Amino acid sequence: MDLRRTFRHAPAYLRLLIVMRAIAIVALAGILYCSDCILEIHVPLVPVAGLIGFYALVDVATVLRLAHPAPVTDPEMFAQLLVDVALLSALLYFTGGARNPLALYYLLLLLYSSSALPPRLVWLLAAACVLCYVALHFFHVALPLPESPGIDRALDDFTRFLIYAFIAVLIAWFGIKLSTLKRVQREHVRAYAEKDARERYLVGLAALSTGTAHELSTPLSTISVLIGELRESKVPPPDWKDAIEILWGQVQLCRRSLSTLAGAAGVERLGEVQSVRAGELIADVAERLRALRPDVALALSIHVEDDLVLQSDHTLPQALMNFLNHAADVSPGCVELYAVQDRLNRLKLVIEVLDRGPGIAAAPRSSSGAGILIAQAALERFGGTVAISERRSGGTCVRIELPGFRIRENKRDEKPQSARL
Repeated sequence: MDLRRTFRHAPAYLRLLIVMRAIAIVALAGILYCSDCILEIHVPLVPVAGLIGFYALVDVATVLRLAHPAPVTDPEMFAQLLVDVALLSALLYFTGGARNPLALYYLLLLLYSSSALPPRLVWLLAAACVLCYVALHFFHVALPLPESPGIDRALDDFTRFLIYAFIAVLIAWFGIKLSTLKRVQREHVRAYAEKDARERYLVGLAALSTGTAHELSTPLSTISVLIGELRESKVPPPDWKDAIEILWGQVQLCRRSLSTLAGAAGVERLGEVQSVRAGELIADVAERLRALRPDVALALSIHVEDDLVLQSDHTLPQALMNFLNHAADVSPGCVELYAVQDRLNRLKLVIEVLDRGPGIAAAPRSSSGAGILIAQAALERFGGTVAISERRSGGTCVRIELPGFRIRENKRDEKPQSARL
């Protein structure tokens, strides 16, 4: 096993704990040596050395745990820190209790936990540290100080110097590592935001493209039928002028759709959001369907207050058109479009598209299935939700919910302000 590579790819906070333990183990061994050889303070060597050795084994075991593919969870990190608190308390018990300046290491563990654990577990760890510190005031093994004048003061000065130097180095190192982690996290957040913006752009462009392709197919079919009839007949049919008018209206809609697609091809234009009245948006979509599909029987019902406003760009009406076109494909004889405000939340617009087609089971076989998925993603960009269910009497019900807001009375006549999605 390549421990170096395993350590490099381990979670950042666990790597910090491993390094912090290694520094603490070396410092504890140095303090034990100086106390025994220089100051002639003979602490219980066997239990103290055993605890330091066990601490080293715990650190090695943590390094070996990194090879396991299971993620490092918050409870596991909490258990790791509880082990540190327990070992520190045992060491303090054999080395003078709470009077030992090494008790400051509790604070460093809490500082680390504040960045590695959720608040609830940090408070639990703080409670454990406080309880251990208070208990060490009453339960500990007194240090066997040599009987010489000034030894108590020398011991106090020496240990405080070592411990404060040790704590200062660890805090500085930990602070540097923490700032590095925060910088890396900010870079990840920025990269994620850029990725999310690209995905939103692609979803919007896909919604426009699929809708435009669908709208182009209808006049092309009408042109094919009309030209076929003219080629087969020696004289023009009596209703050829009506057919030309229908075709002309469809061509104008196609030009409008292509112009919208071309104008929204840029990232800035595609993401430009405006405030539109909910009733006007639904009415406009219905008119587009009637002009594009005059053979479809559309039942329209709009019960929306005049001051309800939605956030919309080029993709929102096109997404609604995708659902209507799909309903018209499977049920040209009867398509229903209802728009009402939610009874409980008057700032929520509820749109239902109903058809009498074969139902949900046949939807995956439809050529417009991909357009439905893209339209659903486009609606979700505006905080909307889409629910598709089967009707009891046959057919499909597409329920769309979109969040809205109200415009002020004195702002009704002003031009809607553009925003960025």
